Amino acid sequence: MAKDKKEAAAEAVEKVKAVAEDAKATVKAAAESVADKAKTVKSNRAAKKATEKAVKAPRAKKAAEIQTKVVIELPTVSESADTLVERAKSDWTAKGNSLDDMKQLTLYINAVEGMVYYVVNDDYLSGNFAI
Repeated sequence: MAKDKKEAAAEAVEKVKAVAEDAKATVKAAAESVADKAKTVKSNRAAKKATEKAVKAPRAKKAAEIQTKVVIELPTVSESADTLVERAKSDWTAKGNSLDDMKQLTLYINAVEGMVYYVVNDDYLSGNFAI
């Protein structure tokens, strides 16, 4: 009878070991699942922060933009750069050209002569006019 109790105790110990191994595997799987979910949450938070940062960036650039105006003063006349650009465009179209063809406009202001020389699309001396 003592032997039966020892065998029963040994069987009980084996069953407890088996249950413990199953529990260990279940806990390990649950821990891995929680770790995966935590990585996903962390990744989602990082993506949300990156998106928020990307949305805020253009707003910051807009706030940093500065409105400028250039005025050219000569002894007898004062003209804004915008006015001279518009006059160059008008002169260009008066010569039968289209503004759609104009991709680049460069103005050269000669104060001594009182003239504006302009170049359209890097074409040497496209035209000129008096200031």
